[in-house]
Amino acid sequence: MAFTSPKTLLRRLGLRPRKAWGQHFLLYPHQARRIVAALDLHGEETVVEIGPGLGALTVFLAQEAAKVVALERDPALARFLEEELFLENPRVRILCRDALAFDFRECSQNSTQPLTLAGNLPYQITSPLLFKLVEAKAAVGQAVFMVQEEVGDRLMSPPGTKDYGVLSVLMQYHFALERIFSLSPANFYPAPQVDSVVLRLTPRQTAPPANDEALLSRVVKAAFAHRRKTMNNTLVSRAADFGLTPDKLRAIFTALEIDPGRRGETLSVAQFVALSNAIEEGQLK
Repeated sequence: MAFTSPKTLLRRLGLRPRKAWGQHFLLYPHQARRIVAALDLHGEETVVEIGPGLGALTVFLAQEAAKVVALERDPALARFLEEELFLENPRVRILCRDALAFDFRECSQNSTQPLTLAGNLPYQITSPLLFKLVEAKAAVGQAVFMVQEEVGDRLMSPPGTKDYGVLSVLMQYHFALERIFSLSPANFYPAPQVDSVVLRLTPRQTAPPANDEALLSRVVKAAFAHRRKTMNNTLVSRAADFGLTPDKLRAIFTALEIDPGRRGETLSVAQFVALSNAIEEGQLK
């Protein structure tokens, strides 16, 4: 398939990149190949691609996977992909749909193995999509996403750093995260103002696990609700929200040897899991 530059193709289609939707199109096929290669596909996978755009990744995904389900929000781009680029390719299914409204678990039921996810994620939907991915983890076997570098830094940040937050804790609990490579703005049209990074996400079972993952999420979000405040103010003072008295929650902190005068950003993933489990056990007594 002959390569046509995004700028030329968009002009032919009478389209312009939509800034509000974070549309930045990959310029070079070799970079698309590198992203697809990071998935290590074996010809049996169902790949859900988020935001295929002009099909830069989709072309190579279709060569390596058994099936590609491409979620494109832009009706004009979805029409181009379906009616021109992949009209005669039965392995590619184009859906004009917002990825945030897509049911990954339902899609996985039609596949013989967990889904593979891929895509160049627009900044506007990155965080909500990753939270959605956490909820659908059982349906996902692996994912390779391109995100803004600042988002990648946030996901992989250790405790005690300025980027460490709710998304860091929950993503590190649910997934093994690996930075594959970075891409400068020169690799895109139009060029964004920041670098991008390609990450590989692999679901994992944290040991020991959280007894109640929904409770873990609530505890983490409460601890970071006011970043500059200590856990005396974010958790202990709101102990009733977790079915406990302040004294009982203080006793839990003492038993875990965690000073409630610390800020949430100083706790490790393992400490949040231990705290969540102790709160759950305290609720039962």
